[in-house]
Amino acid sequence: MRGRLWVLAKGYAPDEGGMQTYARQVAETYAASGWQVTVFTQSSAGPRDVAVGGARIVDIGAGRGVRVPWRLLRAMRRALAVEGAPDAVHATTWRTAVLPMLLGLPYVATVHGREIMYARGPVRRLMRRVLGGAERVVAVSAHTRARLIERVPMAAERSVVVWNGVSAGIRPGPAADGQPPLVLSLCRIEPRKNLSAAVAAAAACAARGHRFRYVICGRGPELAALRAQVAALGLDDRVVLRGFVPAAEAAALYAEAEIFLHPQIAIDDGRDFEGFGIAVADAMAARTACVVGRAGGTGELISDGVDGLVVDGAAPDSVTAALDRLLADPAGRQRMAEAAARHAVERFDWHRHCRIALGLAQP
Repeated sequence: MRGRLWVLAKGYAPDEGGMQTYARQVAETYAASGWQVTVFTQSSAGPRDVAVGGARIVDIGAGRGVRVPWRLLRAMRRALAVEGAPDAVHATTWRTAVLPMLLGLPYVATVHGREIMYARGPVRRLMRRVLGGAERVVAVSAHTRARLIERVPMAAERSVVVWNGVSAGIRPGPAADGQPPLVLSLCRIEPRKNLSAAVAAAAACAARGHRFRYVICGRGPELAALRAQVAALGLDDRVVLRGFVPAAEAAALYAEAEIFLHPQIAIDDGRDFEGFGIAVADAMAARTACVVGRAGGTGELISDGVDGLVVDGAAPDSVTAALDRLLADPAGRQRMAEAAARHAVERFDWHRHCRIALGLAQP
């Protein structure tokens, strides 16, 4: 046993979302590495105190506003009184890092992307204090670290870039069986994901005579508009919007897909951007050729033309050209997919991520 480690999380499974995925992956990775892990969090499944994935989950239940951090703080104080201080604390967002700072505990904190861009006035001063006092700040991409340093200059020396890992259960599927290739998008349906450009590209490629099936998974504020766009373009027989899919079904879709579309953009004058893109890492690990946007950190995951294609998501013709290229060249997309799977093994590793976060390995 390495010792006792606390993970502080904004949310947790069974709730969905990138932050929830990140928290669960690091907690379960620490547990698999021999740490005695306690996760302090909130979710729709709480309140609860249960063991999940090798970690103890202390869940205060759903809630909003200032009562949430105080309830978490109270739970942490109870744990301190009974067990004493943990050997390590990993706050999965800067806001959750406020809690160990208040308790006088050393901590590391992760920054992902947009959450560091919107703090203003007293909240920004608090963010600077929290991240400036961390033992280490983990940025999930070089783009995120650059934006972090703009906002919190004192974090420059203690921040490191460490890519995320791949979701559990992701495996390459069998070779194509002669069916039209499956094009897949899996993400929250929101403006920065830019799925309207992906659907427009699908319409253009269908008009050029390409055979394919396109499945879009996820839910979010743009879902109704996306359904209307699919209907207006006459793509109901070609494009399926599946909504939320559980992890096992998502893994099966990744395994079957030959092309993954993720032409994300940055919005709100660049403040709202994709910090990493776990869905892209998963697609690469599943041996899929990816089309990703250049904006934010996601473009860093792909070597353009080698293991996928990087496009200007704000230029619809660029997205269309990339999809057209992959559909027209099965051998070429297979080469990219094979390279993606090899590179995913080299680049995306939760155990490496957690070791570097705690200072147990070099970036």
